[in-house]
Amino acid sequence: MADNRPMSAAPMAPDIQDVTPRLSFDNQFLEKPDDLPEKLGDLDELTEDTDSEKTVDPKPVSIFRLFQFATKLDIVLSLAGTVFSCAAGAVAPVMIIVLSGMISVVLEYDVQKADDLDAANAYLDERSRHYCLLFLILGLVSWAVSFALNACWAIAAENQGLRIRKLYYTSIMRQDIGWFDTVKPGELTTRITKDVNLIQDGVGEKFGFVFMNIAGFLTAFIIAFVKGWKLTFICLCVVPFIIAAGGYLDVSVTRMLIFAQDKTAKSGAIVDEVFSGIRTVMAFNGQEREIARYDETINESYAYGRKVGRTFGVCVGIIQFFIFLLNCVGYQFGAWRLREGDYTVEQVLNVLLVLLIGGTMLSAAAPNVSAIAMAQSSAAKVFEVIDRKSHIDPLDTETGVMAKKIRGNIVFRNVYFNYPSRPDVPVLKGFDLEIRPGQNVALVGSSGCGKSTTIGLIERFYDPAEGAITIDGIDIKEYNIGSLRQRIGIVTQEPVLFATTIRQNIIWGAIDPENNPPTDEEVIEAAQTANAHAFISQLPDGYDTLVGEGGALLSGGQKQRIAIARAVIRNPDVLLLDEATSALDTASERLVQDALDKLSANRTTISIAHRLSTIRNCDQIYVVHEGAVSENGTHNELVKCNGEYAAMVRAQELRQAVRNKLENDSADAINVEDEEGDVDELIAKELKEQALDLKSTTRQTTDSARHDSTDAASAVSSAKSSTAAKGQSDIRMLIRLLWQYKRPMMRSGIPGAILSIFDGAIQPCFALLCVRAMQSLSLTNPSDIKHDITLYGNLFLVFAVGGALAMFGRIGLFHYAGEDATRKLRHDLFVKYMTFEAGFFDDEKHAPGALTSRIATDTEDFNKIVCSVISAGISAAMAAMFALIISFIFDWHVALLSMACWPIQCYAQYWQARATWGSSLRLRTVYTKSGQSAAETIRNIKIVATLRREETFIRLFNTMNEAPHADSVRGSLLSSIGFGFSMACQVFVNALMFYAGCQFVLRGWVSMSDMFNALMVTMMATFLLGILAQIVPMIPKGAAAARGIFETLDRKSRINGLETTGSEVDSFEGNVGFDNIKFSYPIRPDTTILKGISFEAIMGKRVALVGASGSGKSTSILLTQRLYDANSGTVSVEELNVRDWNIKALRDNMAIVSQEPILFNSSIADNIAYGKPNATMQEIEEAAKEANIYNFVRNLPDGFDTNVGQKGGRLSGGQKQRVAIARALVRKPKLLLLDEATAALDSRSEKVVQRVLDEASKERTTLTVAHRLSTIQDCDMIVVFKNGRIVERGTHDELLALKGTYHLLVEQQSLQVAN
Repeated sequence: MADNRPMSAAPMAPDIQDVTPRLSFDNQFLEKPDDLPEKLGDLDELTEDTDSEKTVDPKPVSIFRLFQFATKLDIVLSLAGTVFSCAAGAVAPVMIIVLSGMISVVLEYDVQKADDLDAANAYLDERSRHYCLLFLILGLVSWAVSFALNACWAIAAENQGLRIRKLYYTSIMRQDIGWFDTVKPGELTTRITKDVNLIQDGVGEKFGFVFMNIAGFLTAFIIAFVKGWKLTFICLCVVPFIIAAGGYLDVSVTRMLIFAQDKTAKSGAIVDEVFSGIRTVMAFNGQEREIARYDETINESYAYGRKVGRTFGVCVGIIQFFIFLLNCVGYQFGAWRLREGDYTVEQVLNVLLVLLIGGTMLSAAAPNVSAIAMAQSSAAKVFEVIDRKSHIDPLDTETGVMAKKIRGNIVFRNVYFNYPSRPDVPVLKGFDLEIRPGQNVALVGSSGCGKSTTIGLIERFYDPAEGAITIDGIDIKEYNIGSLRQRIGIVTQEPVLFATTIRQNIIWGAIDPENNPPTDEEVIEAAQTANAHAFISQLPDGYDTLVGEGGALLSGGQKQRIAIARAVIRNPDVLLLDEATSALDTASERLVQDALDKLSANRTTISIAHRLSTIRNCDQIYVVHEGAVSENGTHNELVKCNGEYAAMVRAQELRQAVRNKLENDSADAINVEDEEGDVDELIAKELKEQALDLKSTTRQTTDSARHDSTDAASAVSSAKSSTAAKGQSDIRMLIRLLWQYKRPMMRSGIPGAILSIFDGAIQPCFALLCVRAMQSLSLTNPSDIKHDITLYGNLFLVFAVGGALAMFGRIGLFHYAGEDATRKLRHDLFVKYMTFEAGFFDDEKHAPGALTSRIATDTEDFNKIVCSVISAGISAAMAAMFALIISFIFDWHVALLSMACWPIQCYAQYWQARATWGSSLRLRTVYTKSGQSAAETIRNIKIVATLRREETFIRLFNTMNEAPHADSVRGSLLSSIGFGFSMACQVFVNALMFYAGCQFVLRGWVSMSDMFNALMVTMMATFLLGILAQIVPMIPKGAAAARGIFETLDRKSRINGLETTGSEVDSFEGNVGFDNIKFSYPIRPDTTILKGISFEAIMGKRVALVGASGSGKSTSILLTQRLYDANSGTVSVEELNVRDWNIKALRDNMAIVSQEPILFNSSIADNIAYGKPNATMQEIEEAAKEANIYNFVRNLPDGFDTNVGQKGGRLSGGQKQRVAIARALVRKPKLLLLDEATAALDSRSEKVVQRVLDEASKERTTLTVAHRLSTIQDCDMIVVFKNGRIVERGTHDELLALKGTYHLLVEQQSLQVAN
């Protein structure tokens, strides 16, 4: 089998070798576009290969469908914006009419001055004032309509963006659980932030700019038709080519953007997955493997991005060519008809000038067309989710039978079921079960037999393939799903809390916390029932203490007790307990179990348990085997049957000889009832001491966390006060970021910059060419006319070719440069995160959802700066510079005046940028937080669905996004004023320059010809500077992104997991020592977890760490791996301080199996090979056999190639843990760390795996954390933790003889079974 099976894990090894030398931060990673992995192949081949995906990927949405979520107000605003866009677009061609009148004045002046200079001067003075007044009026109109178009489109886009974001999240919340099994939370999070932003960008002012540019082009043609229809008609011969290029651009680019964004979303899913399991990644030195996996995905996105840039550059270059060719054709034909007497010089000039401006406006629409294309492609996936109808809709409150009260008569009749994500793997096979009202029933069996599946079916997470499930005689499909789930309470094996207070977490367990919230007394009563009140009340903020994402600030036992309180407060009709006490320490388990027993009274209760001591008193126990019930009866009945259940019980016995010896000890003869009372008293005392120890918890942590979780409105005010200062700082950071990433950009950026310079130079030179060509039309000598027509016609053609090449360089090559730099930046950010210590990820601000959102949005904003802003800025700057040079050649007066006027335009654009600066910073924070919130709920959707809190989280998400909405609208209005002023400035400047130029002529400082040449050139540069206003809003977003990027890149890691320095030992034997260790987590620096512990684990010995939840056992394991550093004292491995070790070598020699195992969204073989990247298939299978998972995997349709799903969600808890054990065993470590390694296993698997672990422990040192004392009774030394201190140590028998804390723990787990 090992020889024939394709090995899915093997490819990791070469990837790691390839990526290892790239991990330095010296800009050496993938500097050349040719550095793509060979498997990506040529870009064309890549696109062809993905053509097969057309059947599954949605097509880009139509332009009209982009606006399908617009309200009547939004439609009115958009229509008004369209009208104002057309009006604003018409301003430039209308300005040419005024300009043509000015040219007529110039020509008339030249004629009149020959006859009467004074009369000519008076005429010029009067007409110049007249036309300047018209210019001023036109400027005011431009200001008004430009303001209106920007404001209308921006506000409509803000409204639609908010609405789409809400609808997308709401639609996600109403999907069935089976759908979530097939998608990746990180991908959904990326789309909420990045894709919705792109949609908003495409339906906003950029849409208005396209209308403005197209309206300007059409208005130019209309004016041209009026002035000379024959000439215009001839010029129209090139328009079909322009339309064809634009159409191909829209179709091809939009299609490619879908694939590019899909790959970006997948890279976001990898980021979310890695950060969610960052401790596992660190423990197995998986950083380089994850970097290679991430690089592979961003390389695919990069390939599409480059092709988008190439296609975009070529198409826009073609459009530019035909626009210039239009002038060539128009000039040649106009000159010919002029000689024939069909046209006057003024008519030809009007037509050519107006077409020149119209063509320039059309080419300026390219960046905005790109934004709309990106919106269309982004909307495809977003709208697909919004439009999806779930067949199990938890938000449907209308259909179905309302479950106001459930008696709890639950019946399974011949139920067959398989998960949608694994349709070929049957889970339940003719499952039959009947539970009477009020009955307490337990389901036991091996991991993966279908126990937890029945829980999911009762909650109707899924529907069975065959058979029926009824509750109180009604088919479960006929119930209203929301009302049904409200009558059910559940405590799961892996408890999940939400990033809010303890009080709110418990309140969310109630049936209707919004309309009928539980009182504080009820909350406290529920906590007392769950044995959580004692430790909660001793926290600095008590029930108002924030627990962090997933309850990260609490221990596993504390989380599970709060989860139990959450179930208690619901007072459910049906109670589902899926390993409800698995994470509790022994002291807590008994009291909580007693509370659950009381809670189970008078209600139907279904318990799933591997600790059989917790279900021995159930009314009925069903043994599930391979998807069907094999035995059922009471505990005693099943034990007497001596079948599967009895075998499970025997596997969990502690040493009966020791128990009997203790019970029969004459010196300590105690009545059983008295002993039980003493035990309860000891437990209460133990728990009280645990709670009192929490008094040292600082308020600093919770206050800081509360500050971070306040609503966005509070962040708004603080950001406003420092907007200006931050703006300057952020600009410097943006410049620094561009400088830092100059090397990846250089290969494409340098030729792109040269061509951008060329593009900028072409514009004023072309304007000069047009002026000289116009002047040639007034010549009278036929030979001169013929010569000039031929000369200028050829020059027009040369400019057409040069303009096309220049535009390709400005757009295409800078897209290449942007993709090169963005890929490098994404890689560097991810690598930098991989160097950070585990404590960084404990901070709520650095939750996986927030970091995923940040990487997606910040790199996208940086990409826009490189692709669009830099090229446009270079082009505009060069246009201004060459215009100045040319104007200085002809008339230095006009040149100096233009230099004095252009800063006014720059200030107008700064005004526009400054208005959006603060909102960009605030929106970045808000979107990060909302992305974090969305990621948390999507990642834990089963808990959300169980609690029926979909509406709650929808409301919270909506509130979080609504907070900055009004502020964004205000910012849009201020920005619109700046945009209007910027657009009007070019008209004002032209008016001033024409009037001043005429005055220069009247004073005899310059000739009319030279003034006119200089004026036309500077007017073209002024026009181009005005176009920059359309891209100015990108700058604040890019600058805000730069600040966030450097917050990551400049941070120094306390424990760099990729560091290759440090010491190693020749022979690793597994000796571990703790010497007076004191430790507190960085997120809670004043809460001391370990208080001076010292112990040793000698080579080949098995050391067990036991004690209450939160006493510091698992923390010791983390310190051994150096995921954290101790505050004081020394953790040594092989007598070498872990701080001095080569960290990769240290972790390579150890392996861990944790209480809540993290698997990655890949095959079973890949997950096992994660422990040893170069493992052969034979080694993988051998490890699977040792972990008792081989037979299960072999029987799957895809065997070891079966994908385990997100976080191993397609496997049961026991199956996940066995894969995790195989992952550790394949590593063959010298030091084995077991943190509740068999907690999720059934008794039979536990016995087999425990035997394997016992055998494996003979060759290595083992540190074991366990609550099941049966798994550690044979350890060489047992270390008992209590409140961060070691209170006892010794062998099992020695500790029992002490009759101390360990003896108390054993008392609670003794299960008497008569042989």
